[in-house]
Amino acid sequence: MKKIGLGLVALILVAAIYYFTVGASQLTEEIKVQVNTQLTSLEKEGFSIEERKIEEEKEHFIISFDDPKKISAFLYRQGIQLTAEDAEVLKGLKVGVDAHYLPDTYSSVSFDIYPSTLPEIFTSSANADNKQVLAEIQKMLDKKTFLMHVAINKTASGFKGTVADINETIKDEETVNLRLKGLTFNGDIQGNAIHSFKQTLESFSVFMSDEIKVSFSDVKSDYKITGKTLYDYTTHYTITNILVDIKSELKIAIQDIDVLSTSIVKNNLASGTIKTLVTHTNITDGKEPYDLENFIFEMRASNIDITAINKMQKADLSDEKVMNDILKQLFSKGVEFEISTLSLESIENDGQKIDGFGLGAKVALHKDFDVLALERNPLSALRTIDGDVKLEFSKELYELIAQQPQAMMALMMFPPKDENDKKQYTLKLQNGKFTVNGKPIM
Repeated sequence: MKKIGLGLVALILVAAIYYFTVGASQLTEEIKVQVNTQLTSLEKEGFSIEERKIEEEKEHFIISFDDPKKISAFLYRQGIQLTAEDAEVLKGLKVGVDAHYLPDTYSSVSFDIYPSTLPEIFTSSANADNKQVLAEIQKMLDKKTFLMHVAINKTASGFKGTVADINETIKDEETVNLRLKGLTFNGDIQGNAIHSFKQTLESFSVFMSDEIKVSFSDVKSDYKITGKTLYDYTTHYTITNILVDIKSELKIAIQDIDVLSTSIVKNNLASGTIKTLVTHTNITDGKEPYDLENFIFEMRASNIDITAINKMQKADLSDEKVMNDILKQLFSKGVEFEISTLSLESIENDGQKIDGFGLGAKVALHKDFDVLALERNPLSALRTIDGDVKLEFSKELYELIAQQPQAMMALMMFPPKDENDKKQYTLKLQNGKFTVNGKPIM
């Protein structure tokens, strides 16, 4: 047994010596070849590579975003959904990259990534009022304030990274303070594309003098590809606290947000669900606070043509004819939407707590539904839509709504039904006819 044990130790030592001498050198060269291949590929995908400097164990280069349309298509293939129109905002952006080969026991290669030049859309529209702000931001870019570190593991099957903490102040007519702390992420790679991605954020805030304050804390997200397409996925994220304060006249404090969404593709049609829970919301409008408890939203959509969605990713959204053709295809299979739950458990104001409301709805778009027809002749197009909505209020909430001048006339014309100690409405749209509690309104 001792001889076998010593043999294993000797084998491990020989492997380690090889790796950290000849093996490490060969692996570094192999990784350099891979990086070079990828950079050459990027130059065919709408990017250009500038200022490249290669050393034995590291190198530096700048990636310039030149062709938004090509970049959008490339990112889409990597699992990042970005339309050509959205990518246009990135034109002219330059990102610096410092690559390090075999920097630690985990990494085959690691990258320090940081923007070095703002996109053209910001610099080209600069005027005397915001040139100072742009100069302040450029100083932040020059000192690599927005720095991301990403490490790829030695089997190229996973990655992990961090974003450097930020605490910066921009002074102009308004003083803006930007803070970010504890942003980390990791994920898996399959087939040269991101297969899963997890992220955690300790806190993020933006303060604009005493005018606006926005902050998030304890944010977590989890994304996974669950099938063969980009539309087979599950995403889950939670936020512990959100705070919005506008001139101390409107304050919104939200606690414990949980959002889960899924999508599945079958026969080239996508079906998806989303469920949102917000445990507590406090709203203060300068007069009195409102506490909202347990807001729930659950929705399902089905029969969405993913071929049309793929076309939309690459299309010029300003081309009306192209977009109309895509939308026709998108709805051509008869898209259905269902809100199984839209509810609020309770509302508390000035020490008085009342029950909230609940809503359920189903909407079906016929196969001949036409967005253009809806714009030209809404009444005619409504014949291609079926809808069924059920809404109920607690008596206390109904009485509160009834006191509002904007609602009085509608409630007088369409009184609710009383059932199970609730005020109820049933709204139906069928064959172009719309009814409220059985009473036609069109």
